[in-house]
Amino acid sequence: MRILLSKLRNKRTFLYLYIFILFFSISFGKIQSPEDREKALKAFDGVEIPQPNNINAFGVGEYLDFGIYVALPGVGKIPLKGGNGILEVVDIVDRDNHICYWLRIRALSSGFIKLIYPVNDFIESFMDVDSFYPWYFYKKVKEGKYHVTYSIYFDQDNHIATRKNKFEVETYPKVQDIISAFYYIRTLEFSPKDTIPLPYHDNGGNYPISIIVHRRETVEVPAGTFQCIVIEPVIKTEGLFRREGRMEIWLTDDYSKMPVKMVSKIPIGSVQALLLEYQVGDKDWRSEFD
Repeated sequence: MRILLSKLRNKRTFLYLYIFILFFSISFGKIQSPEDREKALKAFDGVEIPQPNNINAFGVGEYLDFGIYVALPGVGKIPLKGGNGILEVVDIVDRDNHICYWLRIRALSSGFIKLIYPVNDFIESFMDVDSFYPWYFYKKVKEGKYHVTYSIYFDQDNHIATRKNKFEVETYPKVQDIISAFYYIRTLEFSPKDTIPLPYHDNGGNYPISIIVHRRETVEVPAGTFQCIVIEPVIKTEGLFRREGRMEIWLTDDYSKMPVKMVSKIPIGSVQALLLEYQVGDKDWRSEFD
């Protein structure tokens, strides 16, 4: 067990405790070079990005509480509960003269894992209520001894992503961040065998994501039994990025496409995010502005 924990610390594998926040199950390995950033942009040249269909897929006040379970060699057959991840649609706010959903994700380690690798992450995105792309992103990470806080401003009119004193780079039209992407996907209509292009930006890097729609499936989680459709996010352009493992996401097969389960296979085991409890948000809030 001591050897295993040492290996986990060295590889920072416990970052996967909040893998569902990272959504894409992709390790980018290094800061993206200008050349790779340009190649990533060209990967979506001429690609039409789908427009939202179900604009009321989620509502203000929606609350999703996930348990994060880790299955690793040497710790037994039953996965350990490593923490909780909470996704919230906090409110509707005015952000720089744009009416936005205030989206928030929190990730907290717990129990045994908290003792050896405490995680306390706080991430926010302010996503336009009509276009469903973000204008502002904020991230505050505390993982063990690693702490970082930063903001990214998205100029969606001119396709620029800016982190103060760090970068100002060209990015995709209709680009998504790590949280807004999760909610934007829920507004789309899709079926098994579909592939959905998703332009994504993370901390100075552009990433052409393809969402592969696999199958329909019934799944049971602590919050209940749900009819689901299973999707997998992958990088469109191989060779530019290093990928470790894969992720599948179970969304309810209905109008809301609420996430209920996520499984990430990693080189030394797997991580599951299972919905423990949820609260449906107010989907009629737009009537207040009519």
